[in-house]
Amino acid sequence: MKLNKHLTLALGLGMLTSMSFAQKAKVVSAYNYNKSFERDRDCSELIKGLESIKPATKDPKTMNEAKTWYYGGNLYFNSLISDDEACKKGYPDALTKTYEYYMKALQLNIESPSVSNLDLNKDEDMMKFAQVLNAKDTKHGDLTYKFAIMQNKFPFLANAYINTGVQAFQSKDYEMAKSYSEKSILINGLIGRLDTLGMYNAALASENLKKYDEALTYYSVLSQVGYGGADIYMYMANTLAKKGDTLKRIEVIQAGLEKYPDNSDLMVEELSYLLSSGQSEKAMANFDKAIAAMPNNPSLYYNRGYTYEKLGEIEKAAKDYNKAVEVDPTFFDAAYNLGAMYYNLGVESNNKASSYGLDETAKYEASLKKAKEYFALAMPALEKAHKINPDDQSTMASLISIYSRVGEEGKYNEMKAKIESKR
Repeated sequence: MKLNKHLTLALGLGMLTSMSFAQKAKVVSAYNYNKSFERDRDCSELIKGLESIKPATKDPKTMNEAKTWYYGGNLYFNSLISDDEACKKGYPDALTKTYEYYMKALQLNIESPSVSNLDLNKDEDMMKFAQVLNAKDTKHGDLTYKFAIMQNKFPFLANAYINTGVQAFQSKDYEMAKSYSEKSILINGLIGRLDTLGMYNAALASENLKKYDEALTYYSVLSQVGYGGADIYMYMANTLAKKGDTLKRIEVIQAGLEKYPDNSDLMVEELSYLLSSGQSEKAMANFDKAIAAMPNNPSLYYNRGYTYEKLGEIEKAAKDYNKAVEVDPTFFDAAYNLGAMYYNLGVESNNKASSYGLDETAKYEASLKKAKEYFALAMPALEKAHKINPDDQSTMASLISIYSRVGEEGKYNEMKAKIESKR
């Protein structure tokens, strides 16, 4: 039987209308299943709801309606927050899906074709979307969708992304940690919040991924808003050190000191730079301030003593070396440097005595006397160093030499026996 063309058209339109109603019915069913779940907490209702909404998100008749995605987002959201482990395990991607569905709902809810065509996976399009989303003159199809998502759901989602990012970081999955942290930053940005914790986590993940410029961008923003205090400047300095940018590193340290002038870590870093770059005199001007802030830091006394020694200020160097050992009785380097300084001066005076002629007896004897005085000062310091580290060969060799020069035969034999026993 041949059908009339008008009848054929009518049947076709009827079928399309029927299919359209079917998909719209699925959207309504998804809404009802979600309400049932919220009332009874029965996981099967969520499953039915998601089975209903998924085909509706692909059908041309319903895929461009904000409510389709909003209802689907609510189902995934409830799966995400459910106390029923079966519900959670059944949808391991619930966090990602909730975000995607809600973002699509917000996008389609804006009554502007130019917005609905944006690709939110592109940074440029996301920026345009964010501007329109929060503009006062933007028209929304249903404001309840916008308020429900942005005021109630997004804060939870941002926190969920942060927590998941931390877990990924602890598992050393730094790519995932960075991605989740940046998602939290984005969501918070959409609701008008600066996500400092997300930025901090993203910076740490970026640093571990050796994406140093990205890490520095996050740290820079954090430093501007005061998050993390002086520690952020230290993180920036360490990141710049990894990049090998010494000049920028010291600029960051000094900028940190301008903002946090009493921070001991920044002080030490600046001093270390000044000393390593040969700016000893400039470093000396900063030591007093650092020691005033950290009077129980033996390293500061040790480094100032070392600097004084290089500048030829022997008495001041000795005072600082002794103070370092006083603060930390186990500070081997301070005790050894003190003894080595006096020992070298003694050797120098001994050599000077040998250079005098037969007609310079007074100078010869004065130099020998000075040498013995230096050796006498070196001996207790080196003995202290030997007590701290009995296995250090340099200390034992210096003590052998001193004992021989000052006539300490008993100590000489004892130390010689120790050295021989270690060979």
